[in-house]
Amino acid sequence: MKKTILLLLITMAFVSCQKQTARDKKPDAAISFKNSSDYIGVYKGILPCADCQGLNTEIAINENGTFCIKTKYEGKGDKVFELKGNFTWNKAGNMIILSTIKNAPNKYLVGKNTLTQLDISGRKITGNLAEEYILSKQPTDTNSIETVQENTHATVNLNNKMEATTVIKKVNPAIGRFTLAETKWRLVSLNKTRVIQKGNKTYFLKMNSKDARFSAFAGCNSIAGNYVMPSSNKLDFSEVIMTRMACPDMTLEDNFGAMLVKVTSYKLDKETLTFFGEGKITLAKFEAIK
Repeated sequence: MKKTILLLLITMAFVSCQKQTARDKKPDAAISFKNSSDYIGVYKGILPCADCQGLNTEIAINENGTFCIKTKYEGKGDKVFELKGNFTWNKAGNMIILSTIKNAPNKYLVGKNTLTQLDISGRKITGNLAEEYILSKQPTDTNSIETVQENTHATVNLNNKMEATTVIKKVNPAIGRFTLAETKWRLVSLNKTRVIQKGNKTYFLKMNSKDARFSAFAGCNSIAGNYVMPSSNKLDFSEVIMTRMACPDMTLEDNFGAMLVKVTSYKLDKETLTFFGEGKITLAKFEAIK
């Protein structure tokens, strides 16, 4: 009887230790900022941009549940777009949602003196550019961007729900910069082989950010299709089509069309655009047509 009681006590102690260990291994809960005032302030940074040098972003988060966001497309002129609205919190109190913004990233993870932009599904962006999605909180005495309001009633409708006044920053437009979209890119090499231009029409690729379509030419037929950017520096071409005119040699353009569907990422370095495939294999290189 005594042995039975002793065995029972040992078993209970072992189970108790297991439960305590499980509690010790339980991950820490997300830190909630909702009920503090630490999150209030102005955050700034330059976010990655699909068709510009960077999206200069300033977000003011106010205690009364409102926000004001100012954005400027680096390398695409002077316009600063301003949008005001309300924000809400998630249940954990560590993420704010800019409810006025639709069909675009509107969720930000709140950290100590930081706001981290999440993807459109609310997930944290990973990879080499992950840190570029972090906005830093500014000192309380930081001056706001100096702007001058246009002496007109021109407005920019950002989300079909409210209009924001266009403001102009007092700087000269950026000169000599090229962006992924809207720039006409001349094909200089394909599959690591230098491309020799034939004929008067330039071999090119051009992407249009307004409708996510591209057009191209590589010797004879016109090439077109769709493109998307799943995440920063990632690129995917689809539904590539080509007119089928009879040409003496269609090898280059056939290889060009086949290359496009293999593209997984790109690199933009000043006037040079490079396409990569799986394993970071270089597929093609382009130069900006000035």
